[in-house]
Amino acid sequence: MPLLLLLLLLPGLSYPQEVCEVSQVSILMEVNCDNRGLKVLPSDLPGDTAILHLSANPLGAFSTASVQSLTRLARLYLRQSQLTRLQLEGTLPRLEKLVMSHNKLKSLPLLGQALPALTVLDVSFNELTSLSPSVLSGLGGLHELYLRGNKLKTVPPGLLRPVPQLEKLSLADNKLNELPLGLLDGLGNLDTLYLQGNWLRSIPKGFFGNVSLIFTFLHNNPCTSCTGRQGIGARTWLPRP
Repeated sequence: MPLLLLLLLLPGLSYPQEVCEVSQVSILMEVNCDNRGLKVLPSDLPGDTAILHLSANPLGAFSTASVQSLTRLARLYLRQSQLTRLQLEGTLPRLEKLVMSHNKLKSLPLLGQALPALTVLDVSFNELTSLSPSVLSGLGGLHELYLRGNKLKTVPPGLLRPVPQLEKLSLADNKLNELPLGLLDGLGNLDTLYLQGNWLRSIPKGFFGNVSLIFTFLHNNPCTSCTGRQGIGARTWLPRP
């Protein structure tokens, strides 16, 4: 049998291409494994994968060890993957964007040591009830944090201290009944804050400090003083629809 034909018949050599779609985005290798019924990752993903889509698969749990060999990985999408646990093993030194929305995560591990280059973290629509005060330690380059649609009743006062470069923060659609004074201290780059859909009855005096927000979304809260347009710099308080 000719060698070329034998190679084509060997199982697994074209496995990523059969299970997942591989394409080039500019100079980045993108692999799309969305909605493939995967319970584990393909073992032979291209080593130069930079963008990896694993959404809508019944993974259940995810360990960073499974993608540690992808040394160029910059964006990882794990939406709707039935995740109940995230395990951080080793380091993903180039990962900039991690999206894990619409899962079943009840807690987050400490992220900074494993994901030092992260700029965008999306854990919206999970089942988080609390956050460790140090969960963001080591993420000094984080620009966007999305925690919408969880079950948070409060957040630690110093939660955002490790992320002074933060520009966008979403705490919308949780169960927040209070905001800790000092939460936004040091966030000079913060321009957008989503707080709509909570149980807030008031905003602590001085809560915004010297932060120059462009937009603050506060609709759908029982806070009667949080509706209407206020003349506070460029801050926009969006009224209830």
